[in-house]
Amino acid sequence: MRLRLLIPLLATLALCGPVSLRAQAQARAQAWDPARATGGWAFQEVDGSLVFFDPGTRSLRSWMKGSGLMSTLQVTLPEVRKATPASKPAPATSGPIATDYDAAGALLYGIPRHQRPKPAAPKPAPPPAPETAGDAVPERWVIDSYSRTWMVCDGRLVILNKDGQFEHALSLPAPVEDMAVGREGILILYRTLKPCLEKRDLRTGAVLWSYGDRAQLKDATGQPLLVPLNRMALGVDGTVYLAEGASLAFTILDPVKGPKEPGQTFFTCHDAIPGRALLGRVGRGPMLSWAGREVIFSVFAPSQVKSCGAPESTGLVLARFDLLNGALEWIPTSLAEGHRLVGLLDHEAVFLAPGGGLAYARIH
Repeated sequence: MRLRLLIPLLATLALCGPVSLRAQAQARAQAWDPARATGGWAFQEVDGSLVFFDPGTRSLRSWMKGSGLMSTLQVTLPEVRKATPASKPAPATSGPIATDYDAAGALLYGIPRHQRPKPAAPKPAPPPAPETAGDAVPERWVIDSYSRTWMVCDGRLVILNKDGQFEHALSLPAPVEDMAVGREGILILYRTLKPCLEKRDLRTGAVLWSYGDRAQLKDATGQPLLVPLNRMALGVDGTVYLAEGASLAFTILDPVKGPKEPGQTFFTCHDAIPGRALLGRVGRGPMLSWAGREVIFSVFAPSQVKSCGAPESTGLVLARFDLLNGALEWIPTSLAEGHRLVGLLDHEAVFLAPGGGLAYARIH
């Protein structure tokens, strides 16, 4: 009787076993959650998904709110060699050190030779600092129409193929603030005092055109700015919009002509042109275009735009720039300073929290 009952039980376990293992595998695949794990930066694809870099697995993870983890791409990063700090020299031995005055006195007063101050021994030149190999950590990344990844890693522009394998790297002249995929090219905005922008070829990474004073790139490398002063976003048709310093107007560049025919657009808020923001110690926050709409969002601290007609807010303030109507609208949020704008969904702006994870703010 017991054997008759045991056989159906074993059959049930045999059927449930594979399903249970499959469920566990799916759970492990979904275990990575940017709401808890992510930090640093993110790139938003045209479908609204966000691409994060996961340093623990050296992979790019594509994730969408409501759908979860969509794909994972293991990437090969270049090796970076950095000099380690030189060891401190050994402290000098204590005792009297001879000067010309001491030597003359010793001879004049007949001080025995073994009691005379000894001249200081010349210090040997310190050995060169050893170099240690390390992994490059990407600061920015975008994915082009050929599914190749362009990364800014430790002062270089690294290009990976669609399988995440290293293709080649190009040296960059200065730290990068923003980058975007434009019409047949990659746009790179450097962290400089005045805007300095490059468009690079999708095939080779060579510079197609540049805008701004390139002489400041050397200064930006030698004395890097602590905060960003200029920002960039692309319109629906690939038009480049540049925000310079504290101005709430945009410089407009054609994606093909570049600096040949620059323009400018101004915005009104309550039928008046707003004044300049007060950037202060925070600098200028990120600027993103809303997919499929002629709208650009930017983020400010409330103290920065208090004199620009922005409403009182206990948290960050979003600036909604309507490109078609030339109108500026302020949207207060409850998010504290330190949150970084990384994406725009249909009804929400996506932020990376200072301690990791995601936060959202309503938009319209």
